[in-house]
Amino acid sequence: MSEVHPHEAHAPVPDRLDAAEIRALSKLSPTRAIAAIAFEWTIIAAAVALAETLAVWPATVLAVFVIGARQHALTVISHDATHFRLLPSRGWNDWVANLLLAWPMFISVQGFRHFHGDHHRFLGEDGDGNRTLWHTHSADGRLAPEWRYPKTWGGLAWKVLRRAALVTGLLWIARGLVGGFMYGVPPAQRLARLVALALLLIVLARLNAWFAFALYWLLPYCTWHAAAQYLRLICEHSAVRSDDPRYAKTRSTIPGPLARFFVLPRNIGYHIEHHWYPSVPFYNLPALHDRLTRRAEFAAHAQYTRSLARSLAQCVAE
Repeated sequence: MSEVHPHEAHAPVPDRLDAAEIRALSKLSPTRAIAAIAFEWTIIAAAVALAETLAVWPATVLAVFVIGARQHALTVISHDATHFRLLPSRGWNDWVANLLLAWPMFISVQGFRHFHGDHHRFLGEDGDGNRTLWHTHSADGRLAPEWRYPKTWGGLAWKVLRRAALVTGLLWIARGLVGGFMYGVPPAQRLARLVALALLLIVLARLNAWFAFALYWLLPYCTWHAAAQYLRLICEHSAVRSDDPRYAKTRSTIPGPLARFFVLPRNIGYHIEHHWYPSVPFYNLPALHDRLTRRAEFAAHAQYTRSLARSLAQCVAE
């Protein structure tokens, strides 16, 4: 494949690696991708089974956090599909991603791609898709108050807690149920999504599983999943500082085990690397980071931390 990806930024990469290196790192492994999807669904099933078996509230609370974190992981893997990085066939890439990743999360690969491609191409500029998708800026191009950093620790905590208080997640569900049929979704996939929704409703009705679905899917989605999304977004682009403006648009966060499981799954924290080379799939981002940090310019100017707490601390007023 070419080292040029359709979602690469218009601005040149400050410290570009050799094209042969990028081609090697961009090679897809469908086995690793499918194994990652299977792992996330297995953890979700195990969390539900354990909570139902123990039937005590601490197990249920833990299941909500674990499932919300794995829902976020499913979204992160679907993000790879948005960049055509899941499977070599673009048709199968979108079908598999929608069926196993995006539709269960009330979105579509095509819908997210519609905004996210422009986020990459015009990062930090007027055409940045995040300005529409996440409402990061006002109509006159200024940062919206919610996205102005640094904040106090209290202001940061309030933002995350407010987003975890059900309403944001419910709004995402409503938006996704409508938007999931727009933005270039092929007719066959629109029909398939309608069939999938109908089958879900039939199964829930036949099994009388409405409460279980609300408890083990909607509640995690509207609480920890939403909170994790915002924590990740804050780390990625808020209060990034560098003495070289070419490096001041995004931050990489390399988390510890707990933060990796609950907030930054599937190497999503390697965000500078991902923006510079969107052709590289999630499982190769650590290797890409290793190559970049050997280069003096990247090591001197790029902002990356070794923990979630350190990235958040950079977004807090001193």
